[in-house]
Amino acid sequence: MHSAPFFIAQSEGFYEEEGLDLEHIQFPGGLDTVRGIESGIGFGTSSTLPVFIAAEKGMDVRTFGNVYTAASVDFIALQDSPINTIEDARGKKVAVSSPGSNSTYFAERTLREAGLQPGSDVELVSVGSASDSWTAVSQGVVDIAWTASPLSEKIAAESGGKVIWRSRDYVTDWSDTCLVATGQFMDENADALRGWGRALQKAMDMISNDVEAAAEVYARAIQYEPEIALEALSNSQNFFSLEFTDAQLQTVVEAGKEQAQLTRDPDMDAIVVRDFLS
Repeated sequence: MHSAPFFIAQSEGFYEEEGLDLEHIQFPGGLDTVRGIESGIGFGTSSTLPVFIAAEKGMDVRTFGNVYTAASVDFIALQDSPINTIEDARGKKVAVSSPGSNSTYFAERTLREAGLQPGSDVELVSVGSASDSWTAVSQGVVDIAWTASPLSEKIAAESGGKVIWRSRDYVTDWSDTCLVATGQFMDENADALRGWGRALQKAMDMISNDVEAAAEVYARAIQYEPEIALEALSNSQNFFSLEFTDAQLQTVVEAGKEQAQLTRDPDMDAIVVRDFLS
């Protein structure tokens, strides 16, 4: 879902209006993305936590804008499952991708928020990707799958699934993805990066003010049915912003420390360039 503003900005000509000719390149994970940025690409968008992990490892990376501010992991079950709420997960098996992953963190955290203890009240089973997770539910290996929007809405519409709970209902302060660049790239390409920010703001404004038109563009970009893209974008309409809050960043850092991915508090002033896009 976090990719929506980028696809919209490209398709609607917002990049071109800023004199930008950009190609979207995908990496398999957030830390891989940050490594790609640091090793030569120079800028991009990444999950927020890997930026702090990379900075702790000594990489020259900065974040200068928020993107998607909702905890993105959802949990779904078969339509005819007796599971309808997170409390119904007691005694059940919940699929996650792998230990230390976002899906594992949000499964553990949301279950604890609901009064359930992962490992005793609920068994977490590592199965891989969101698609693999849904396959595991469909085959009866687990009872609840992890996924993320817009796949959550696609599965519900096309494969007989239902969303049981969303992590964002329990984790209300979060920065899921952000804008990232090396310090050198920011110094040498400040005008281009600010133009990129303006283009993305136009896309976010389109999502806020005309979600149906935004969904049509997004649907074409990700090759989804328009009504599914509209439902997904409508569900996330209020979670796009270029601005950080202290609470969002602190929650991300706490998640990293809880998972032993961060060993200390990061130097926020050195990593987060708050006024760059203003």
